[in-house]
Amino acid sequence: MAALFGSRRRHDKLMPDDLPIRACLCYKLTFSEIKTLAEENSWRTVPEITAALGCGSGCGLCRPYLQKMLETGETSFALPDLPQPTELR
Repeated sequence: MAALFGSRRRHDKLMPDDLPIRACLCYKLTFSEIKTLAEENSWRTVPEITAALGCGSGCGLCRPYLQKMLETGETSFALPDLPQPTELR
């Protein structure tokens, strides 16, 4: 799993491991692999990727990242800001 996600900070600067979201975990495909397949097959929408690969049809957590990948070409994403425990009350 370390290849799919991980995080490290050095001197408060973003390092490659600060972009830990790199894959559809349900289907074990990295966004880099998905992007290559999408380009080779001219898939331009998340539903096209889902129909062909299944990604986005499991837990669904990768859907927004698939959309961003299609829009920007990025294949690694930062974790979203999550509420702190005191904010959950």
